[in-house]
Amino acid sequence: LISYQVSVLGSLNSTLKVTLSDKDGHSVASSTGPSGVLKVMDVSLWWPYLMHESPGYLYSMEVHMTTASEGSVCEDVYALPVGIRTVQVTNTQFLINSKPFYFHGVNKHEDADIRGKGLDWPLIVKDFNLLKWLGANSFRTSHYPYAEEILQMADRHGIVVIDECPGVGIADIRSFGNASLSHHLVVMDELVRRDKNHASVVMWSVANEPAAEMPPAGFYFKKGHGVVMVTS
Repeated sequence: LISYQVSVLGSLNSTLKVTLSDKDGHSVASSTGPSGVLKVMDVSLWWPYLMHESPGYLYSMEVHMTTASEGSVCEDVYALPVGIRTVQVTNTQFLINSKPFYFHGVNKHEDADIRGKGLDWPLIVKDFNLLKWLGANSFRTSHYPYAEEILQMADRHGIVVIDECPGVGIADIRSFGNASLSHHLVVMDELVRRDKNHASVVMWSVANEPAAEMPPAGFYFKKGHGVVMVTS
């Protein structure tokens, strides 16, 4: 079962149809309205690299909107790659699709010695080839949100992602002030809203190496955890 919710801004007279298609373009489930549940029979699960013979299986969710206004009809279509998988955490294991998953990967960065920092498709392809060459199955977006194109590649290749907000340098008591917390919560909300539909993203990192032993840290990071739970 896939629960969905679509937000439509600027029009109260719109109709929505949501269709889920497999890799071959065959419709496997559909529904109408801004929210609902899609029931997929004989589902192909999204699996991490090296856990299945066909990792990174993605469906395509297509939202077709029709809006009528003053005698004219406007249509728009938005397509989103969707992977179907489950994540569970026990006292001793991290499970993906009810199977134990061991994070074997790296702390990644977006820059490279060839062109510096920025989106570069050839280098992205090279990085993912290197990850597979290493036998890695995951990476952390140290220490900031990455370009969506990198997460899309992770979805397609079955590379698991720990998605990190730019919370770096929270190292002294001044870092836990109200101004910092207010901005931190906004950034976490934006990060989760943008990336929550990526099958590759299984964990959110609220900060990189913070001074978690300081007295305000408990209250501070519980606030961040609350934003993640509400937004996701």
